[in-house]
Amino acid sequence: MVSIVIVSHSPDLAKGVHALAEQMTQGKVQIAVAAGVNDPENPIGTDAIAIMMAIEEVYSPEGVLVLVDMGSAILSTDMALELMGSEQTTNVHICAAPLIEGAMSASVAAAAGMSLEEVTNEAHNALLAKYQLLNQSAKLPNGIPTDVLPTPADSENETEIEWLVQNPHGIHARPASAIVAAISTFDAQIWLRCHDRRVSAKSINSIALLDVKQGDTLVCIASGKEAQQALQAFKLLAHNHFNESIDEQIDVMNKQNSVNTIHQVTDIIEDEHGCLRAIGISEGIAIAPIWHYRATMPKARDRSYLGYEQEWTLYTQASDAAQQELSQLADRTAHAGSKSESDIFTAHCAMLADPDLSNQIAQQLSNKINVENAWSSIIEQTAQAYKDVSSEYMQARAKDIYDIGRRVMRLLIGEAEQKIVLTEPVILAAVDLSPSDTAQLDPTMIKGIILEQGGSTSHSAILARALGIPAITGLNKLMSRSQEGSVAVINGCSGEVWLSPTSLQLESAQKELEKQQFQKEQAQATMIEKAYTQDGVSVDVFANLATLDDAEQALNSGAEGVGLVRSEFLFMEREQAPSEQYQYEFYSQIANSFGNKQVIIRTLDIGGDKPLAYLQQGHEDNPFLGCRGLRLCLQNEELFKVQLNALLRARAKHPNLHVMFPMVATPEELHQAKSLLSDCHNALQRDGISSTIPEIGIMIEVPAAVVNAKQLAKEVSFFSVGTNDLTQYVMAADRGNNAVSYLVSSTQPAVLRMIELAVKAAHDAGIPIGICGEMAGDPKLTETLIGMGIDKLSMSPIRIAAVKQAVRATHHQQAERKAKEVLNAETLPQILAIL
Repeated sequence: MVSIVIVSHSPDLAKGVHALAEQMTQGKVQIAVAAGVNDPENPIGTDAIAIMMAIEEVYSPEGVLVLVDMGSAILSTDMALELMGSEQTTNVHICAAPLIEGAMSASVAAAAGMSLEEVTNEAHNALLAKYQLLNQSAKLPNGIPTDVLPTPADSENETEIEWLVQNPHGIHARPASAIVAAISTFDAQIWLRCHDRRVSAKSINSIALLDVKQGDTLVCIASGKEAQQALQAFKLLAHNHFNESIDEQIDVMNKQNSVNTIHQVTDIIEDEHGCLRAIGISEGIAIAPIWHYRATMPKARDRSYLGYEQEWTLYTQASDAAQQELSQLADRTAHAGSKSESDIFTAHCAMLADPDLSNQIAQQLSNKINVENAWSSIIEQTAQAYKDVSSEYMQARAKDIYDIGRRVMRLLIGEAEQKIVLTEPVILAAVDLSPSDTAQLDPTMIKGIILEQGGSTSHSAILARALGIPAITGLNKLMSRSQEGSVAVINGCSGEVWLSPTSLQLESAQKELEKQQFQKEQAQATMIEKAYTQDGVSVDVFANLATLDDAEQALNSGAEGVGLVRSEFLFMEREQAPSEQYQYEFYSQIANSFGNKQVIIRTLDIGGDKPLAYLQQGHEDNPFLGCRGLRLCLQNEELFKVQLNALLRARAKHPNLHVMFPMVATPEELHQAKSLLSDCHNALQRDGISSTIPEIGIMIEVPAAVVNAKQLAKEVSFFSVGTNDLTQYVMAADRGNNAVSYLVSSTQPAVLRMIELAVKAAHDAGIPIGICGEMAGDPKLTETLIGMGIDKLSMSPIRIAAVKQAVRATHHQQAERKAKEVLNAETLPQILAIL
């Protein structure tokens, strides 16, 4: 396979181009970077020795394509070739194609297995294709033949498939990002057509702006070497509805208000009682003083143009920082139990990583526009394009574009993030809220939200519902109508607002609020109680946790024990491994906080995908199939012994503490781990240190463990099914790969049958079996899991109340019939229909 070398004066620019190329090829192509010079004060420049070393690093007999920027980059590359042997240099070609576009096109071509000549041609044609797509062929420099431009319409060599879109909100940002991920690496020209418009299928914003609605026909068109494979990938993704559920149920109140679009709510009618009616987007009553919140787009600095390389460096640094912030925000939201809400920020990250966006920035910078003005202009154009779409849902996405724009602009000019800090509870009033603003709201201080703009499908509305904050939108001229500091009343269900309530209205609202609070308290009281099915069968509902704060939340949420303590969090983001005493104190505190309730500590579960700074793990091409979990511990006995010693000492004082080994595949691994545990126990006893061997369980998360379950069950006290990893391994589909995400469902027939086999092996051996993956926290699956014979469900604390309610609504015999029906189904759609 042809390799790529990127030569630039700017290390940051080269890294950005490298990252784009990696994204396009998913790491299939060897790419090296030779950029800048080893001078911290003046890093801009090129180094012939560094270029020579980069070429040698990725050298391939099939060829190396070197992409360069201007000036000394060319001279330094020529010198590097002179330093190399002539035998190698015959397979090295320096390419004059534009660095960014050339690198992206060349990388895709190389990943497709093209020859050096073909890869070089693809790099050169990248600029021609860009002119064609922008309808600027007439501006091509004289002497460049326009007849070699690739045409987007080649009906003789094209094939296509049609798909009737069933997604409730059409093809918006998240489905668009899934399409890009699924087809972007194929060696083919791929397009999407809808409403007589045709766009590249490799641009997330281009796809989203097609305005594809539910019921529209979307056509995927492909030509080229891997056209059929690309169409097949699109077809598989389409059958999974572009990784979205088409059964999504919109809240009743949203259905009632669905006719009220953003543009239709222009005149708010006030009745004789002073009540204003708008659109309720999040249920609940709120009574509190009004507080005006105004978020503005930071203004670009008035400064001169610094040159392309410095401007591009500023952009890549800000973009990288913004993506890191969004990734952390997504993680925090998911950790709080709101996985679907976290996808909002994942989609923001995908929008920001869109290669077309970088290309637009590069074009503006090349026209000597500074990066702040370029960014402001592009964000405004993109947001306006969303506003011009007829769909209310797509119009709401303009707010996401502004949110991304504000985040990056803040980083470009070095402005601190605008924080919402309050000293007393309020009802927040604003023209609109971005998802980032909404995500930082504290429900204890923000009692309600009133907005002038937005709709029930906006991401801010979704996040408000997830936070449990009553919210209303569409209240025209709110900011001028309301007086900051005056007490208001809102009803997020009916959409009613009283900006100047009378004493009688306040009294009535207060009674309704107290009634809601009483119902909430009743639910919390029920949450603490043990969960039984309608016919009296007990089902343990446990919590998964990683920190002491999680433990407190779990107890307050009604956890009856801990099914999984993720001990790896003690080992991560540290310069050295945690000491035995540190671990002992942590395990003891967790166990002590739960009294006599069962607490299961999973031993270190880490792999090459999350390396530890102090452990020599080595590179693995596929870390998910490599040395991880118990395998890694058994190969690093000293590290493992420290953890086992800490667990044995904690168990001596806390008999409710049990141990679980992850990633077990064979009885031999289990025997080795148990033997090591016994050795540690004996050594502690000899040293006069009190220790007790705990009950031992294993994770069922690889297919081999299911096949060996009968033998493994004889050696342990319990099983716990890790459905996240079990699904990944059974379906041979990486959880993080959008191209195969249609396979990653724990309700796949093959996964459910694996669980069924594990349940039978456990019960035949007389040991309990639980589930500690995300599947356990889904109330839609509770009845089926009970019917399959699962004894214990362990989940994020935030999901405990809903699952307990699902347990109480279940009749065991009916659950068994439901499970049998599910297990007899042949396809995933059939199972989803039953559920």
